[in-house]
Formats: sequence, structure tokens, C-alpha cells
Amino acid sequence: MVFLLVAGRMGFADANAVLIFSFENLSNDRTLDWIGDGIAELMINRLQPEPGVHVFSREERLAACEKLSIPEIAVISRATALKLGFDNGADNVITGSFSGTPDDFHIDARLIDMEAGASSDFHASGKLQDVIPLTTTLSWHLLRKIIPGTASPEADYTARPPTPRSAFENYVRALLSQDLQKRIDLLQTAIRLNPQYGPALYQLGRAYQLQRDFAMSNQWLQKLPQASPDHLQALFLIGLNDIYLSDYAGAIAAFQQLPQTYDVLLNLGTAFSRKGDLASAISTWRRAATLDPLSNDAYFNLGYASFTRSDFESADRNLTESLKLRGRDSEALFLLGRTYDRFGRLEDSRRLIAQASRLSQRVERWQNQPLPRLERFATATTFRSHDDTWNDQRLARKARGQDLTAWLDTVQADIDAYLFGDALRGLHDVMRIFPDSSEARSLLTEIERQRNSR
Repeated sequence: MVFLLVAGRMGFADANAVLIFSFENLSNDRTLDWIGDGIAELMINRLQPEPGVHVFSREERLAACEKLSIPEIAVISRATALKLGFDNGADNVITGSFSGTPDDFHIDARLIDMEAGASSDFHASGKLQDVIPLTTTLSWHLLRKIIPGTASPEADYTARPPTPRSAFENYVRALLSQDLQKRIDLLQTAIRLNPQYGPALYQLGRAYQLQRDFAMSNQWLQKLPQASPDHLQALFLIGLNDIYLSDYAGAIAAFQQLPQTYDVLLNLGTAFSRKGDLASAISTWRRAATLDPLSNDAYFNLGYASFTRSDFESADRNLTESLKLRGRDSEALFLLGRTYDRFGRLEDSRRLIAQASRLSQRVERWQNQPLPRLERFATATTFRSHDDTWNDQRLARKARGQDLTAWLDTVQADIDAYLFGDALRGLHDVMRIFPDSSEARSLLTEIERQRNSR
């Protein structure tokens, strides 16, 4: 899932995290269904720049729903909204609906305080053609409840020139379109109608990246103003596009401007490596591994880099550490098998290479082919660490949303999938809230047994 940490703003751990769901259409006109996503998107865009507030993006919300196999177009019940709020560390959840006719249009929003378990209702009414100013006014009232005493004046919401309705409609319909070319066409129309439409510029850059037109993606992403809430995400995508375009100097420049989170360091190291600066790559990946010792990709990259320069002792150490975090990683198994071959451990080498080949036909072909470039990099980022999200208060709240058994079942599922890093991360969370759990301690023993059994 994706979570923006904007430089100069309060970090996620201390911010008030707000999860906004699409508003349900209670009118009799199904052609207005798009407005439900539009209202949510307007609220996200209005609240996103606020100090002390982190608003989950639409992409983050959809990723959270996908984890629960909830369709994109599904109407979210209160119970499901609460579960998604608990599972993703939200402090407040906003749901709502709209109803009425073009001349008698109503928007109803409900703000749920996840800590108190209390909800507050808000209402706006007017004409359908005024849906944008109605929503921005509603957003201001929601902000006052989320951040009592906010320094942001109401005029920032009510006096700001609204996005033209036609541009807004094209933008929202683009977000809802599964046809990538149609999405691009709608976003281009939105920008033609409103050339400074920041969210549309960003989404058009994303759409071109999905279409693998990386140069065009960069052209649009570079138009985004630096003050835009999407600026850091755009810069991350520019760096990613530059890797795909083999412009490694450009990728390095982009990633060096970003908060040095695990994902950013992983990508920065890959850009250094592809540019031929292996010393800087290794130093950067070591920083990433120190920052998040339970994620395996930095260790894998260190192992791969060591293998390519024939430092087999270091390759052995780092690839083994990677496999202790993700036990069925076919690429790591293959490289470690090749490393054992250099040590003369031929039986162990054949065993690991055979295991890697069973897991991946692609890896199996490497036995008779030169190795491809294997540096790993993140294709999306949250700009925050696990610990930024899960402070003690949010973990305690999550525990109220699910019992210990369900939590431990999730950890067991990660163990069964050999995702030992994820299992350890989940188990550490459990033990912060349930330090005396014998079941948790038993699972911890099992994880360590499996991690050290290779």
C-alpha cells in the first residue's frame, strides 16, 4: 500500500491519519455514480495539504480493499470501513452518501473517531451543479472536527477558486476507467480544461508509466508544482522512470531529493549500481538494511553485488540473511547455490539450484544463460516505515478490532509462506500489546527454528 510523507510536515506517527471512502449514491440516477468517488477525491485533495493530517490516497484505499478481496466498485459497510480503518492505522474514517435531485442535492458525511468509537454527522445541501463548493465546505467542517482549533482559515476552502466542473468530471471518470488509453484521454481533457490541475497532471504521469511510456510519463510529472501534495510521489516515479530509461544519473538525482526511506534507498542503490558505482550502491543498500532489517531486498542486492564482484564470503552472508527473511526466494536460492559451488560445496549447490529451479522456470534457464541484471527496486512507496504507522496507540486500537487468535493466524500464514521477515514484524507488534502471550512466544520459537534450519 502507498502513504505520503511530505517534507516539512508532521510525520505519520504524529499526524491524524484519515481514511476516506467513496460516497454511496442514494439518488435514483445511476449515471451519477461517479460523483461518489468524486466527493471522496475532492476531500482527499482538500485535506491532504493540512498540517497534522495524513489522508490516505485513493490508491492506498483500493490496495487495502484488495487485500480483503473487496471489489473497487463495492459499497463499503460501516463494519468493513471500521475493519479497514483498524487494519491500516487510520485515526479517523469518513464515509457518506449523496442523494436528491439536481435542484435539491444533499451530501451526508460521517466522521468516525477510531479511538473513541464515536461518530459525528455532517450535511450539506444545494444544487448538484455546486457539488464542488458543497464538498469543500463540508471538508472544512470535517477538518475542524479532526483538528480542533486548526489554524487553516475557512476562506482557504470556500474562497479558493473551485476546479471547473467539466475538468473535475473528466478527472474522476478517468480514475474510474479500467481502459488505460481512455483514462489518458480523459485526463488530457481535464488538463486542457484546467491546465494547472495538479491531481490530473500526476495521474496522467502515472497512466503513461503504466503504459510503459516512461519519457512521456516524466514530461507530465515534471509539470507538477513543487508545492503539490503529490510532488514527492511524482519525484519517486520520475526516478523510477529514469531507471527504466537507463538514465541512471537522473534517477540518482531524483532519489537523492526524497526522504531517505527504505524504498528510496533501495532504488538509489540500484541506480548507483546500474551506473557502475558499486561502492556507492553497496553503501546505500547497507543503509537501507540498517533502516529496515526485516525486509529482504536490500540484503539480496548486497548479496548479488558481492557475487558479481566475486566476493563470495559477503555473497554467502547477505544471501543467507535474505533467505532468513524470505525463505522461498528463487533468485536468492540460485545465487547462493552458485556461491556454494565456488566454495566447493557441490552437494549443497546442486540442492539449492534444484530448489530454485522448481520454484521458477525463469531461474531454471539461468543454468545455461548469463545472469541478467538482478538489482531489486521498489515500484511504489509509502514514504514511511512500519513503526511510523504502528505506534502503541494504533496497535492497541487494532487489537480491539480483532482478537489475538486472528492476529496470530496472520502471523502463521506468513510463516507457512516462508515470509519470515513479515512474520517477525507481525509478531513483534503482537508482543507489544500481548507481552505475556505464550502462543506468540511459541510462534517466535518456530520462526527462529525455521530461519536457522537451512
